Amino acid sequence: MHQVGRALILVVAAFWISGGAASAQEPSDPPVVSEEDITVRGRVIDNLGRPIRKATVTVEGTFDEATTDKDGFFEILAPLNATLIVSTDRAGVALATVTGPVLDEIVLMLDLATEEITISERAPIVAPGAATLDRDELQRLPGTGGDVVRALTAMPGVVNVQIPLGYSGVVIRGASPQDSKVLVDGFEIPILFHPFGFRAIVATEAVKGLTFIPGGYEVAYGRSSSGIVLIETRPGSDNRTTQAEVSLIDGGLVAQGPLGKKTRYMFALRRSFIDFILPLVIPEEADLSLTTVPQYWDQQLRIDHEINSKWDFTASTIGTTDKFELYTTKDEDAGAKRFFTQTRFMRVTAAAKYHEGPWSAQLALSGMLSDANAEIGLYQKLKVKTRLLTPRVSVARTEEKAFGLKNVVWTAGTEAQIGHSTTDLAIPLERREGEAFPPYDPKDTSSRFKGSVWFPDYAAWTSLAADFDERVRVTTGLRADYFSRPGELVIQPRSELQIKLTPKTLTARFNGGFYSRPPEFQSEFLQKEVKSERSQQLTMGLEYMPVMGVRIQGSTYYTYRTALITHNEDGSLGNSGRGESKGFELLAMATTGTWFGWLGYSYSNSSRIDGPGAKPRLFDYDQPHSLNAALSWKKGHWQLGGRFQLYSGLPSTPVIGAEFDSDRNLHIPTPGDINSDRAPIHHQLDIRIDYTWKWGPAVLLAFLDVQNVYLDRSIVTYFYSYDYTQKSAFESLPLIPSVGLRGVF
Repeated sequence: MHQVGRALILVVAAFWISGGAASAQEPSDPPVVSEEDITVRGRVIDNLGRPIRKATVTVEGTFDEATTDKDGFFEILAPLNATLIVSTDRAGVALATVTGPVLDEIVLMLDLATEEITISERAPIVAPGAATLDRDELQRLPGTGGDVVRALTAMPGVVNVQIPLGYSGVVIRGASPQDSKVLVDGFEIPILFHPFGFRAIVATEAVKGLTFIPGGYEVAYGRSSSGIVLIETRPGSDNRTTQAEVSLIDGGLVAQGPLGKKTRYMFALRRSFIDFILPLVIPEEADLSLTTVPQYWDQQLRIDHEINSKWDFTASTIGTTDKFELYTTKDEDAGAKRFFTQTRFMRVTAAAKYHEGPWSAQLALSGMLSDANAEIGLYQKLKVKTRLLTPRVSVARTEEKAFGLKNVVWTAGTEAQIGHSTTDLAIPLERREGEAFPPYDPKDTSSRFKGSVWFPDYAAWTSLAADFDERVRVTTGLRADYFSRPGELVIQPRSELQIKLTPKTLTARFNGGFYSRPPEFQSEFLQKEVKSERSQQLTMGLEYMPVMGVRIQGSTYYTYRTALITHNEDGSLGNSGRGESKGFELLAMATTGTWFGWLGYSYSNSSRIDGPGAKPRLFDYDQPHSLNAALSWKKGHWQLGGRFQLYSGLPSTPVIGAEFDSDRNLHIPTPGDINSDRAPIHHQLDIRIDYTWKWGPAVLLAFLDVQNVYLDRSIVTYFYSYDYTQKSAFESLPLIPSVGLRGVF
């Protein structure tokens, strides 16, 4: 499938939950307006003097809020000397003090480093441990280079792998990377990060919303046995603007604006600069392993059109090209030592949304072309071209009251994913999760395949959510997937129970369900007898929101995995493995306008057994401890912030000896216990400084983002010499500075 190329390149280099309704509670008294409250009127404008509509005005320390009209005016009840927090989807955050019934105009800086993300339409059912983050929270997190998607590395439950090579997305709760999915506007993408993880492929300015669900997601999402990441791109602005950014790593351009009264566009284009800069600063006499560096392009285009009051239409594209070439040394035979990869994909989506009264619906058609190429030395190669077509239909109906229940939401949907892959490969036997790395033999082409494969898959789902009373809400649903390549029908029931322990501040959630991942990773889909991997997930969580801007959530989980794909004794693939993951996660966030704080911690243990009689061992990405603490301050033109990270190293399998194979002229390692070794704990401090100012008609932002400022040694894993007598550490970059300039015109 579309994951095959990138993964194979790395090889060679519910439970149902039920509960009765709680006893009905007497409705709480309506809030009493303080005698000191007055009606406050004001207006919100940007730093160019234009009114800002749909800005949110909140009284600090309360849940009271108002929204500005088309001319930027608002009206709200607040006591004298209270602080108003003003934010919008196009600007930063501003504070205002109530000094009387009429306020001076409130100016929101058109600050590209602090754009808030607003969520429209029906939000996904959020599971315990999940988080939906806004742009202000994401971009105020230091150590990400201003890339909102890279803020995922600070989320509890996300394994920090330091250099995300060879997989498409994120590693969640210690599972294998292929067990999780990344969706952009509802459709999967095969690559989330460019090589070495410098950047996500989705431009920050094109992101509207980001939701991280480590498990327990609703029935509308499938083809994953772990977690998912939902990225939603945003429509263009009502005002025509052009934004440019340049840094030591890359440069980009974003253009947006209206096309008539009912149409808006957003276009983003980015190109790496690091492949131009490094050759200029590295002396020619240097004998380096990397004689070239990653090169990448990415682009997004989105056009939104309002057909009428009932129908909206969206057309979008997202694509990237990643190229990487490696030589072991300049002095050796480049032809024999060559390692070249190029990965490209383009996804095009057209969607129409309908909404009238209690009904809403979405019709979507998405197609994707992907191309992965690799050449290793003179003999090994990989070429995979994949074409995917995905039609989807979903409907929803809401009722305030039905069947004696309140706030009833019924959803249903169906989709097909029709794929065709053309593959030409000559590579060594692929390495599966937990297996020791084989000796490098440049002539080993024991795995060969040349041909094409069709894999049409189908899915349907339905769910029902309702309030049993003011405190208890239950969601239950059913999803069915048919994977045609192995001829397998998978039924997946899922449920969630939500209880409001207090009217507004404290909520408990319980979630359980069945999940499955089809055989599509590496060469899995080439063997028809390989079935899907399964998981059963249970999660319990609490969320506490004492005041506006403060959120604390914790969750504990258990996942049991079955039918894990492993190698049989003859080298073929089978579903002999099983495993489990368990742990707990904590996330605390506070935003007060001037200050932003973040604290995330997770404990996880992920183990598996690869077959009957096999010893239990850790997953390759088991990471017991992960801690992220961040604090940032913003006032006027300045923003300063820092983040401290601490996390466990990843497991590895030691080599305890080696034998020389004279026929193949190489040493064969003798591995120790699988994943019995582990890289040391790593910790680092990241800092970020932003300065925004106006220059003529333009708004400019200069930034400095430095990761690992005190140069702590970061070991990713270990490598051995050709005869396995010497062991050396493979380390990530000791210092990653990013200096850049961004402007809107």
